[in-house]
Amino acid sequence: MNTSAGSSECRLSNTVKPADMGLEEWQTELRRLWALHERFDISETDERFSPGEYRVRNPRTRRQYEVAYHGAYSPWNYCSCPDFRTSGLGTCKHVEAVKLWLKAQGKEAHSEMPGYSCVYVNYYGQRSIRLRIGSNHRSEMTSLASEYFDQGYVLRSDALLRFDTFIEKARAIDPAFRCHPDALEEIIGQRERLARAELVDRICTDQMLDLLLTLPLYPYQKQGVRFALKAGKAVIADEMGLGKTVQAIAVAETYLGQKMAESVLIVCPASLKYQWKSEIERYTGRKDVVLVEGYASRRPSLYKAEAPYKIVSYQSLAADIKTLDRIATDLLIMDEVQRLKNWNTWLAQAVRRIDAHYSVLLSGTPLENKLDELVSIVQLVDPYCLSPLYRFRYEHIATDPASGKVIGYKNLGDIREKLSGTLLRRTKQSVRLELPGRTDQFLLIPMTPEQTSRHEQLRGSVARLVSKWQRTNALSEEERRRLLLMLGQMRMLADSTFVLDQNPEEHHDTKVAELMNILGDALEGSYTKVVVFSEWERMARLVSSELSRHGICHEFLSGSIPSQKREDIIRRFQEDPQCRVFLSTDTGSTGLNLQVASLVVNLDLPWNPAVLEQRVGRIYRIGQETPIQVLSLVSKDSIEESMIERLRFKQSLSEGALDGGDDTIFLSDERFRTFMESLSSPSAHAPGFSPEEERLTRQAPSPSGEDGKEPEPKPEPEQSASPDLSVRNLLVSLRDILRSPEKTRQLEEAITRIIER
Repeated sequence: MNTSAGSSECRLSNTVKPADMGLEEWQTELRRLWALHERFDISETDERFSPGEYRVRNPRTRRQYEVAYHGAYSPWNYCSCPDFRTSGLGTCKHVEAVKLWLKAQGKEAHSEMPGYSCVYVNYYGQRSIRLRIGSNHRSEMTSLASEYFDQGYVLRSDALLRFDTFIEKARAIDPAFRCHPDALEEIIGQRERLARAELVDRICTDQMLDLLLTLPLYPYQKQGVRFALKAGKAVIADEMGLGKTVQAIAVAETYLGQKMAESVLIVCPASLKYQWKSEIERYTGRKDVVLVEGYASRRPSLYKAEAPYKIVSYQSLAADIKTLDRIATDLLIMDEVQRLKNWNTWLAQAVRRIDAHYSVLLSGTPLENKLDELVSIVQLVDPYCLSPLYRFRYEHIATDPASGKVIGYKNLGDIREKLSGTLLRRTKQSVRLELPGRTDQFLLIPMTPEQTSRHEQLRGSVARLVSKWQRTNALSEEERRRLLLMLGQMRMLADSTFVLDQNPEEHHDTKVAELMNILGDALEGSYTKVVVFSEWERMARLVSSELSRHGICHEFLSGSIPSQKREDIIRRFQEDPQCRVFLSTDTGSTGLNLQVASLVVNLDLPWNPAVLEQRVGRIYRIGQETPIQVLSLVSKDSIEESMIERLRFKQSLSEGALDGGDDTIFLSDERFRTFMESLSSPSAHAPGFSPEEERLTRQAPSPSGEDGKEPEPKPEPEQSASPDLSVRNLLVSLRDILRSPEKTRQLEEAITRIIER
């Protein structure tokens, strides 16, 4: 039988809770509407043996779920889907679909008490393992239950190890007694955790861990190994440079040495496959590490190789899952797991089809932009830790009641508490790692007149969209797309016109000249090595050609370089004393060990502060022996200045949720509007630039080529006081008008009148 969409429309928002509905009421109604608007095939199982049980199949996804329904709000309702298990609502769209189907069939739910007793998982509210006593042998089962369950028939923790005995006695009383598979799985999982904790305390001594690998572990790394082993499935989210890779290898070697695992699958970015292979060989002495690569037809057999370690890239794994459907391994290690922060991508869905008994997820930046990313990552190891998602958002994300827009975050300390048994996060400061000093410095670089002109033309277009947003608090999909495109073009122009035009004969920029000055100072009379990052491959290519023209030996890494060649590129930079510069796009911002360098130059700022810190983490890590310097080139009076406050807010969010920072962080309406308005208002100082940071800025060569001199200021054109500007005059004088708040207001009024005409 089918239940279909029906003709009514779902008008209930799935992001903004109605003011007149409770949180659970809203979420339950959403699931009812989803059931109403989706087509399911529903059939009953044999009523003689399983009254109230149904099979619900989704023809679109071809997935089938087992549903038990005994009436509204029955504690014995159940569905095998993930949403039922994690929502805490006691319902899901499949249960709601069965309700609708029964009503359409004119049937009543099987609400009477079954004769048999069973152990089940109660997913309503706080998850617990419970006993339901049936009508058969009631007195005997009640007497037996008192030895293992509390008065609410919840399994006692001290009965976990004796549960086998309970099952034997229960079946002796009632042969029809059942222990549902999910309850048995939960009990086995809890017993295994107890056994692992006992094993780790017994065998993972400092002496044992010191001899586990070819190099000794730091004390905090030993703690990380013990944490991951006890958890079974864990996230190691240490700050970049603290040795997450070696901790994961130590976990794998322990499992292999104790015969708890025979196969280890490592999933990582393609650029890190050979580095993982090298690190495993270095720390374990093994020479039989298998790289799962090559033609798609060949890769499936490599997963079955007898070697304990197999390494595969995320892209290859996602393609192989389509062919193999599922991949099994004893231990799964996933590196740079923040790539899976978006639940809906095919890649994130593919890794969820790896069957692994144990797993270790590695990320120095598990939270980059928003809290939902953290939930997506943590669910890979513990689907219940931060669930349900709707409650997590309600408790930790502050939104505008009218629009639903995020305006801040709260109760971040509670998140750290919830993660304490699942995610381990240490910073260089918290472990008191004795790394040399680090100096961070922003350098304000003026743009050329051509850069400025083109940047301001784009700023004018952005200003019109921002003005509309300010008036209506909304932009269409096409307008948002155009806004993002123009913001990207403004960022490109802040580097060089070449990034947009690709004209090597005529490009306009000052950052390249400033970089060459920096390199000239750094490389002269010392053995300093330098790592240079740019988000744009074209900018990196432009710099590479300039380095070659000056005879500076360097290596260049980008996403277009095959992974087989990347190992040689990195090794030459590490070992060749003549190779002084490592030039890379953000392809090289994760996982690489470049401690031979002591200077990082960021040619541009990414939107994401985690990417900025990942770049620095290539040299500021274990093995660094000299003080490092981080220089970030910021084009003056450009969009890059406006990005700095946004970067700091995102960094504060990560620190609050993971590193013991502020418990409440608000991107207040004023701060958000400051950011939006900064897109249309050039300012002499970046939002959030302190006087000390301004003092540390360094003047780039002037566009005329006279180093150290400011360009001659152009006389300010006369500013018309009339708000009735034509479109042509509006565009011509936009930059100067926007310097004045009063003129900005007049401009917005003029735009409004023009649009109304």
